[in-house]
Amino acid sequence: MDFSRLQSLQYDLNSTSTTTNLPSTILELVVPGYSTISQVALRFFGIDIGLLVTGWALVFGCRTAWRYIYDFAHDWIQNNYTSSIEIDDDDDLFNCVKAWLAEQTPKKPARKMKAVTDYDDNNKQKDDNVHDEQGYYKYELPNTRYEASYGIDNEFYHNGRYFKVIRSSIRDESRGTGFLKETLEIYCYGQNTQPIKDLVYHIKQWKMKQDSSMTSVFRAGSGGYWNRSTSRPSRPMQTVSLDPEKKEEILEDINEYLHPSTARWYAARGIPHRRGYLFYGPPGTGKTSLSFALAGIFGLSIYCISLNDKDIKESDLCILFDDLPDRCIVMLEDVDSAGLKREEEPASGEAAKKDDSGSGSDEDVNKDTTKDTSKTETPTGNISLSALLNVIDGAAAHEGHVLIMTTNTPESLDAALIRPGRVDMQVGFTLATREQVRQTYMRMYTITPEEQATSNRFSKIRSQAKVIDSETLKDMAERFAAQLPEDTLTPAEIQGYLLRRKKDPQRALDEASKWVEEMLEAKKNGKKLVGAS
Repeated sequence: MDFSRLQSLQYDLNSTSTTTNLPSTILELVVPGYSTISQVALRFFGIDIGLLVTGWALVFGCRTAWRYIYDFAHDWIQNNYTSSIEIDDDDDLFNCVKAWLAEQTPKKPARKMKAVTDYDDNNKQKDDNVHDEQGYYKYELPNTRYEASYGIDNEFYHNGRYFKVIRSSIRDESRGTGFLKETLEIYCYGQNTQPIKDLVYHIKQWKMKQDSSMTSVFRAGSGGYWNRSTSRPSRPMQTVSLDPEKKEEILEDINEYLHPSTARWYAARGIPHRRGYLFYGPPGTGKTSLSFALAGIFGLSIYCISLNDKDIKESDLCILFDDLPDRCIVMLEDVDSAGLKREEEPASGEAAKKDDSGSGSDEDVNKDTTKDTSKTETPTGNISLSALLNVIDGAAAHEGHVLIMTTNTPESLDAALIRPGRVDMQVGFTLATREQVRQTYMRMYTITPEEQATSNRFSKIRSQAKVIDSETLKDMAERFAAQLPEDTLTPAEIQGYLLRRKKDPQRALDEASKWVEEMLEAKKNGKKLVGAS
């Protein structure tokens, strides 16, 4: 092979006069053969790579210097001329801020976000016309909400002021291995946190309007943590089967108790700020319904505790009550079936030393009880009666909440649990009266304006409720109530019967007598299934 031309090219490159500069010298050490490449580019393409590298290095250096100066100035301003408020994920405000941020227009489009399935019915835009050609409703998948991802600055303007929210996640050792703790930190320029407080107040007002028709339900979990189980539509008070005068009495009592001046009145007289209610009556008479209706009226969340839950220990019960918000409803469901364990009675000499302080400790259990302690029942939970009394009104018990206990058999409850001071009002629920039956029928078949508008818009959908004028409906309600015996059936049983005929009030009226006969026959024979042989 003839290498003469290659040798000639190499000689020419070596003999070419080039100016050695710092970038070329440095790159020669980093990139082997850089000099030869630069000379080839200069000879054949007329490009001086050295100048390009020098220009690139200059731009890179300027950019790095500017970034350093910007970060330094930004950190200095943030440390000296910005204020911030941090919100942890175990606070109700955390979800409020996230929901509000999801609806805001950011200062700049986000390149990284977190997609979350939105199960909140209050935020869904549902279409009542989603059905097939046979008229069957087609369930839509839940909406998707997009939130700020971890470590990403969410910048926005509110009322002309600049804000920034950073979402972060760290390991929470207090909850055990594998648990993460999320935080939201809100920043604004200035040496005063008042603008952030105003923003938080605005978010709370926004959330209150969003949830004005919803009630949040929390369930007690193992380890002493509250888990938000659902958010359901608030129940109207008129849907609760209870004497109207009794409803009004309960509303006035709770309204006075929740007023801020009442707490000051209690404190000035050294009285613990607590209020307890006992809802008792047969199953299906509206005890739980009234609890949810009260929560909706006063805008409170409901915290439910099942004393039958074997995963909840006495230490967990104390933590759960300590973590309650200042204002809420705590509901102890079916306390009669909880199998509360009674600790062994002390000796008579020790019992004589106990004073009647009413603090909710063991001496109240032994002194107030009227039950025969020789008869022991098999407990179904891990909570003793003394532990429950201590968290209700012990020396360190939580104050400010509304305590509601429900039971089907009040006579089986220990006297210490329902004595005055722990239960301030007892509300009895009875089987359906004639007036309650009539109201239930009217409520079931009265068409609301929203339902009427929907019926007009989608009249092709089958099984629409039949519209009846008010006077005719009142007459039908009276005739329906006349066929049902008083104080025999529960409101839940009557409502269940009407629900199966919710689109046809005439059918409900015509078949009432037959249904009553079957129900009474089943009750007489002790059968749980209506019509069973």
